[in-house]
Amino acid sequence: MILLFVLAVIAVLVGTAAIYMALISLFPIQWLYYHYFIRKPLVWSLLGVGLLWEARYVIDSGSFRPESAVPLGLLGLAVVLAYRMHQETAFPAVDYPTMAEAPLELPLAEEMQLAVIEYGGESKAYPLDYVVHHHIVNDRFGDRIVALTYCAMCRSIIPFDVTDIGPMFVGSFKNANMIVADRRTKTFFQQATFESLIGRLHPYSLTMIPFQILPWSEVKRLEPLPRVCRVTEEDFREFQLPIPGIWKKIMASEATPGLPAEKRDDSFPARTRVIGVLDPAAEPQVVYIKSDLTQQGIVKNEELNTFFVAVGDTVNAFKGIVAGEAVDLVFSGATRLADSGSGTRWDLRGKYLSGPIEADLEPLAISDEYWFSWKEFHPDSQLIRLQ
Repeated sequence: MILLFVLAVIAVLVGTAAIYMALISLFPIQWLYYHYFIRKPLVWSLLGVGLLWEARYVIDSGSFRPESAVPLGLLGLAVVLAYRMHQETAFPAVDYPTMAEAPLELPLAEEMQLAVIEYGGESKAYPLDYVVHHHIVNDRFGDRIVALTYCAMCRSIIPFDVTDIGPMFVGSFKNANMIVADRRTKTFFQQATFESLIGRLHPYSLTMIPFQILPWSEVKRLEPLPRVCRVTEEDFREFQLPIPGIWKKIMASEATPGLPAEKRDDSFPARTRVIGVLDPAAEPQVVYIKSDLTQQGIVKNEELNTFFVAVGDTVNAFKGIVAGEAVDLVFSGATRLADSGSGTRWDLRGKYLSGPIEADLEPLAISDEYWFSWKEFHPDSQLIRLQ
């Protein structure tokens, strides 16, 4: 009986290890990586040993011990936990979602934010309230494959060109940020840094592609309208972690699971929204408090020659040189941008509409995420406050 309980305890520890090893910083990434491969065969093996041991006892004694039901039940539970309590299962990645035939009829609220990606000759949009339940949406853009990744804990939203390595899934979680992995080699990557951590492809860097985030009220005015991922009301259900109710408690607190408080920069509350510049042109990287930008609408960073454009609760950035011409962006009405000098006009995605500078605005790679996450992965960035 003691052996059965020992097996049960080991099995439960293995079955739940994807959670506690991700949350406790003492566990190295190597443990999470190898646990991904061994957890299923190991818990099944432990269950098999437990059943065989009890079967032998039944054969020898001619009776079943009722007290053995507890450890055997725990062994069976461990098998379930090994599947259900892993991030890959909790947040199942979506491959090549169907695009809506009538996007204007989708159940999208005006203020809902969408990630708009133009790549490989195609333009598509994905409601973030849908993406968050999956954390990763893999899709084709012409002959390219893009993985749109969304870490709910730190709110970092980054699309990667994964044509060379194939679709991605949620591999794990570390330092309060998602770890993504490719299905072919199972190499682990830290989403926030783009860098591989361990696996057959290591060392390898993912490539971020340009995109914008806009509210549906503005996306539906774009011409031409991007293709929009088909969604239903169920896709906008309240986001939850595998343990019901805990997500609300985390979001209402200063807790940053996976990142100890003593490691966290506490200059601002943990979930202060910031806009950080990811583009390599920013050396050092710079970061703004998001509310500073949204209060002003359009802000120019002279050093980077970049304009930050805030519409509602969304912020996008564009370079200040277009087709070799310097521009000075201003709003032209509620849904257009213009160069105050030439009168050239663009839509909110930076697409050319009219005027003498016949070219699109060039987007700058930025991240709209939480302060604690940005400072963890970009510790040397310069904070710019707007007076």
